[in-house]
Amino acid sequence: MNIRIVATVALAVLCVLVQARPALAAWGSFMSLGNNTVNSDPSCAPLPGGKAACSARSFANTLLVNVFDGTNWAGWTKIAGAVTSAPSCATDGSAKVICAARATNGGMAYTIYNGTTWSALGKIKGQLATGPSCATLGGGRVLCAARGASGSLISSVFSGSAWSAFDNQAATAVSAPSCAGDDAGRVVCALIDTTAKVIVNRFNATAWDGFLNIGGTASGDPNCTNLGVSNNVVCFARGLDLAYWGNHFLGGAWSTAQWQGWASLGGQLRSQGSCAVITTNQLTCGVIAVPDAALYVDQWNGSSWGGFQKLGQTSVGNPACTTLGGGKVLCAVTGVNSKVQSVVGP
Repeated sequence: MNIRIVATVALAVLCVLVQARPALAAWGSFMSLGNNTVNSDPSCAPLPGGKAACSARSFANTLLVNVFDGTNWAGWTKIAGAVTSAPSCATDGSAKVICAARATNGGMAYTIYNGTTWSALGKIKGQLATGPSCATLGGGRVLCAARGASGSLISSVFSGSAWSAFDNQAATAVSAPSCAGDDAGRVVCALIDTTAKVIVNRFNATAWDGFLNIGGTASGDPNCTNLGVSNNVVCFARGLDLAYWGNHFLGGAWSTAQWQGWASLGGQLRSQGSCAVITTNQLTCGVIAVPDAALYVDQWNGSSWGGFQKLGQTSVGNPACTTLGGGKVLCAVTGVNSKVQSVVGP
């Protein structure tokens, strides 16, 4: 990533491994989400009981939604109403999932799954320059953020019953944000600025703490995830070398000192990866590789990365991974036929 950092930075979670890499556990076979074709990356979020909800944009520019019951997919359902971006889905921490996308008027459109049914498409006024990234604040609350036309970070919080007006945090971003909850009622969002550096901001449940420049030189949009550890978040991005790089926020005071520094997982990825918690302090990250467009996964076992393992399925776009609980993760990818497939492991 051509990351310019002090070489002595401690890398507790994201060390460059020179040791022997343990073999990854087996993954299942790929499973179709249905015959509908999609025009975007999928986005997935967990539901209780080993279930998940996923969404994607259709070629008719509507939201398609689907639910995995732990064994099978229900099949795609179309939510009436037009959208102009890929969706982002997030759990609300109270057994519901919200999926949101950019609306045709520049605002945000959303649907809520209550465990049984999807709501009609709702809309919030705003001026989104990108699709949103949504993340849980817990307790029925969700934050969705996007880049504004001026490069700012704009965000709205769902309280469980209503959305706040969009807040505006001045910045010089050129990417869409990626946001993740920290398992302690806060959300961290990362963006790429005009110098290709990664900038981050934290919503502390009531207000934003301010932007930090955590360096790096990124060549793809960031992706952030929780770690299953209170107050912790890990953000990843593709470097100039096309490898997958990550940086771990340890929680505590909102300062660059609490970010451990960038380290490479290796690989050669197309654009943006996706990571999900297996269990406390364990992650699976999925990427689409440059050489063969297949899905590869790497696993952090709490002390080391296992190395990228090829799962297959020639794909376009970027994967979407989400936790299922019980030590399992689901990753969904869009194939060259524009149909979505999923795989569960490890």
